[in-house]
This record gives sequence, structure tokens and C-alpha cells, in this order.
Amino acid sequence: MLADGPDRAKQLGGPGAPDGKAMIDQPPGADDHLAAAGPAGPSADQVREALSAARGNILDVRAAATHAAGHLPGSASLPLEPQLADVAPVRRDAWLAARLPSIFLPPPHEPLLVVADHPDLARAVAAHLGRRGRATVRGLALPRSALERLPADLVGRGRSCRVLWRAPAFLRRWAHLLPPPVAGPVLDLACGSGRAAVWLAQQGYRVTGIDHQPEALALARTLAAASGASVSLLAADLRQRQNLPVGPSSVVLMFRFLDRDLVGRVPAQLRPGGVVVLSTFRDAPGYVGNPRPRHRLGGGEAAVLWARVAPPVILVHEEGFDDDGKPSAGVVCRWPR
Repeated sequence: MLADGPDRAKQLGGPGAPDGKAMIDQPPGADDHLAAAGPAGPSADQVREALSAARGNILDVRAAATHAAGHLPGSASLPLEPQLADVAPVRRDAWLAARLPSIFLPPPHEPLLVVADHPDLARAVAAHLGRRGRATVRGLALPRSALERLPADLVGRGRSCRVLWRAPAFLRRWAHLLPPPVAGPVLDLACGSGRAAVWLAQQGYRVTGIDHQPEALALARTLAAASGASVSLLAADLRQRQNLPVGPSSVVLMFRFLDRDLVGRVPAQLRPGGVVVLSTFRDAPGYVGNPRPRHRLGGGEAAVLWARVAPPVILVHEEGFDDDGKPSAGVVCRWPR
């Protein structure tokens, strides 16, 4: 049984089904939130279709023991059952928001499949996440009896360590260019909710993240605690010169953040052989979204940001679009030893 959150028209305020549409065509009289399925649950074909649509983003909210006994391959376990069943519908949004912070989830433009024991709970979680702005979120009711009837390739066993959050793609792609953790600490400027900082801490780096938004830092602390990572998080407004740490650092990160004055002072923070990883918004013809133009890089600008200060070795320079469709530019630079 499949449940679907609000469709895109609904999110944008246009006409749409109350809580979205089913994943596949349903016979007349079927529940608008559930795909056609017999009383025994979804068929193997329906499960395969759901997995294909989710593109690897599978959130299993069943009890931890139930998940360990059998789950869809590649799913991440964040147990909400059976407690969710006892929460009054009028309180469910607040209850789920506290237990499903955005930092644990994939980016909102990516699809997400929610697996629960009961169709009402699958529907409730999917609809909740849809109201929070997810473009495509669907629910799959999969009690253990239904799962046991699935073919072996659709069933995993044991505890899953998979998570749904990811560090920025630019960082993951070029992390092999960073100095090793023993070279010195990492400084993440405008670290936001901490995905880059926590990911590097998991790789053995000593990381300090700085941001001026308390809400973002709270999410970063939540992610670090859940990931077992040690990250130093500081609240500071980087527009004030005195708030930039003295250093030295072996790596400085800047993601979706651009303050050209601050960028010009970054080389002084680095140890010899230090590396800067910067990936942020790029100005592009026709693009009118956030941030304002002065906070976007111009064409080719990323490669010459430090040309007048202390020219680095440009290891990587990319211009394109991030996964959410926003124009971006990125650069990885190393300063001579």
C-alpha cells in the first residue's frame, strides 16, 4: 500500500489533490492515498516501482527490532513506531517535526519513500513531510507479514547503519585533494547545519564550524551527536572581522556563502600547503532566485578570487548547476608550502 504526500501544485498553492496522488493508477473507489493492493499488502512489482522512484532515499520508521528482522535494501532506520500511533492527529505535525529534523533527511528536491507498518502511519509521515516542502514523498505500508512474502532480493536483514543525509557533493567529489587529518584542523565558515563539518569529522579531521544562525547550529549539534562526531561549533557573525579565528588551519571550507572581503583574508588563516574548498551560488543569465546578485560569483570569478592577494594553485575549477538546479561555481585551491 502506497501513500503519497502533497503534489507540487499543492505546495505552490495551486490546485491539487488534498495530499497528493497515488504512485500508480488505482481502480475506482480506491483510497486516494493508497495504491491498489490486496489485503496482504503490496506486490513485489509495486515495491520495485516504489524503490525505483525513491532513487535510494528510503526512510524506515518502523520499530528498530522490526527493521532489523527485515527491511527493504538500502533503507535508513529512524524508528517512530509504535509511538506515533499514540499521538493525536492534531499533534502529529509538531511531534514529527521534533523527531524528523531536516538535517537527517536528503535534500527536499529529492524523492523520499517512507516505510511504515500501517498505511495510516505511512500516510501521516508522508503527508507531514510533504507539508514541509518535499517535492516528492511517498509512503509504503509494509507489515512484517507482507515483507516475508517478498523475494529475497527485496529483503535485507540486521541493523542498518545507512543514513539519508549527505555532505555537499562538491566536497565529496574532491575530498581526496585535502591534506590528511594529521596536517591540521579544518575551519568551516558559515557551516550552516553542519553536513560538511560532521562528514569531515567522521573522516578523522578536527573541525570547527562557525555560523551566526542559532537554528542552524542547533541542527549541526543534533547531527553531530547522532553521528557520533566531535565538532566544535561557534556562534559568530563573520561579517565582523574580529570573529574570524586566527588559525592556522590546514583546510578552510565555504559552502553556499560568499563574502569577498572575508574570502580575501582566508589565505592568512592557512598553514603552508593549506587548501580552500569553496562552492557557492553563481550568477547566470535568467536566474532571479536567492541569494542577491552581490552574493553570487560571476563567470570565471572563482578562479581569480585570490589573484591580487596570494595566488594559489588551482586544483579544481567548476561551473555548472547544483543538484537542486541552482547555478553554482566551485574551486579547490592550494597555497604553496
